[in-house]
Amino acid sequence: HRPRQQGCDGRYFKDEVIQPIIKMGVANGVKRFWMGQDGLLSTPAVSAVIRERGPTWQKAFGAFILTASHNPGGPEEDFGIKYNCENGGPAPEKLTNTIYDNTTTIKDYKMCT
Repeated sequence: HRPRQQGCDGRYFKDEVIQPIIKMGVANGVKRFWMGQDGLLSTPAVSAVIRERGPTWQKAFGAFILTASHNPGGPEEDFGIKYNCENGGPAPEKLTNTIYDNTTTIKDYKMCT
């Protein structure tokens, strides 16, 4: 399994979200996560790491970016999650719409302890 990358811009809720994302990933077979110190990694840095880190077989296949930038959510539109694809760029709207549609049907999920 190729690594999954995760980063955030240091805004709200990072501490509440980073560990559950990792626990869900591990429970679903993700073997390695890359992230910045204390989870902090800017969107441009995440994109660069996806494109440049390691040989092809080790490159991250995508990244969760915890940021409200261009993707407001949360109780006061101060939190959001973006997904960047293996090319380092934002996921196409068709993919993010599919991801969202799938989240509306989740009845249960796996999470390691």
